[in-house]
Amino acid sequence: MRFTVVTILPELIEPALAAGVVGRAREAGAITVDTVNPRDFTSDRHRSVDDTPYGGGPGMVMKPEPLLAVIAHAARPQPASAELAAGQAQTAAETAALAPHRILMTPAGALLTQARVRELAALPHVVLVCGRYEGVDERVIELAIDEQLSIGDYVLSGGELAALVVIDAVARFVPGVLGEASSVDDESHSAGLLEYPQYTRPLKLAAPDGERAVPEILTSGNHAAIAAWRRRQAIARTGQRRPDLLARFRPAAADRKLLPPPLHARTHLALVHHPVVDRTGAVVTTSLTNFDIHDLARSSLTYGLAGYHIVTPVASQRDKAEHIARLWLEDAGGEHRARALELVRTAASVDAVIAEIAASHGAAPLVVATSARGDAFPGVARRSAPELVAEAGLDPAPLLILLGTGWGLADVLLPSVSRVLAPIDGAADWNHLSVRSAGAIVLDRLFGR
Repeated sequence: MRFTVVTILPELIEPALAAGVVGRAREAGAITVDTVNPRDFTSDRHRSVDDTPYGGGPGMVMKPEPLLAVIAHAARPQPASAELAAGQAQTAAETAALAPHRILMTPAGALLTQARVRELAALPHVVLVCGRYEGVDERVIELAIDEQLSIGDYVLSGGELAALVVIDAVARFVPGVLGEASSVDDESHSAGLLEYPQYTRPLKLAAPDGERAVPEILTSGNHAAIAAWRRRQAIARTGQRRPDLLARFRPAAADRKLLPPPLHARTHLALVHHPVVDRTGAVVTTSLTNFDIHDLARSSLTYGLAGYHIVTPVASQRDKAEHIARLWLEDAGGEHRARALELVRTAASVDAVIAEIAASHGAAPLVVATSARGDAFPGVARRSAPELVAEAGLDPAPLLILLGTGWGLADVLLPSVSRVLAPIDGAADWNHLSVRSAGAIVLDRLFGR
């Protein structure tokens, strides 16, 4: 495979490629790396490659003429064989197959991923154009760039370090570069997951907080059990460190056997009427409404929840909720809503709901509060919906989501809460949603497809 780096600082490229895996690959002829300098394609005595931006602004912009000339030079097709080099005609298909892929390294580009690295490794020639200063003239991108790539959401002094990252990452997939070709299959991001933990000798390591031993499973000799352990660890590590990756991960049938039951099937929703606050901040008990009962029950059924609990210390209110649910259950013409009302349960307190869930699932639930206030539940860990799914999805414990009526949950009276969901924010500053609307939005963010 061939790499050509377009850079005004070629001295940054060569030393970084002289050693390691890439250095050995170059010596073996598995890859070639060349540099070309835009200054060699200038026409003025100062060899200028930059100028001030039209419209004003800080810094300088790389000029189009030297860049277009140097990219055209770097992109010259190479003969496919010695015979072609001797003068034989080359077909259009052969020429197209050998055409280089021109990439501009820029913070404004698409984020480089392992999947894209694999695809680039299948190309015969990649031209990496390194920007400098405030960027390059947009017409260069329009005329001579096939793709724009970024290695992260930050800004470097120039594209050279980013180009080196691309070369190193892509070269690993070129046949003959790695001694063990299959090693790339187990690396982080190769299967959409981070890599599992690795251990080597010694078996036990002295540490300030006590002895650290290698997990016993890795010394068991049971290769199937080791593979399953590593897969579980990879999934768990991805959920903890990169919930965004886990949200895109699609487990295979074998993966699902390693994971706890689906999160939605062990999630309970609780509509709390006490303790909540009124508009003055006083702790109050709110009254039940018919709409809250059946609308949230229907949302709970839509997203496959295990139960919907109505929490109020007023016995007559609990009786009312049970009576409303029973009416729908006994209505032959309302069979669809009846299925939803089967999820309705009542409790005198949040603690009673927690105890009921713990008895049913064999483990205490992770209790998650919701609030429209950004300062609610101070000191409690905040989670976005994807972060909560990634965290709770790998823990076999059930999940309890609390919705507050009135002006919201009285946070100081709910010590069992260990997570709080970030408020629902729309395009406007106004976010006083009804509890039914808020509940539906929360469930869709957590479990919607």
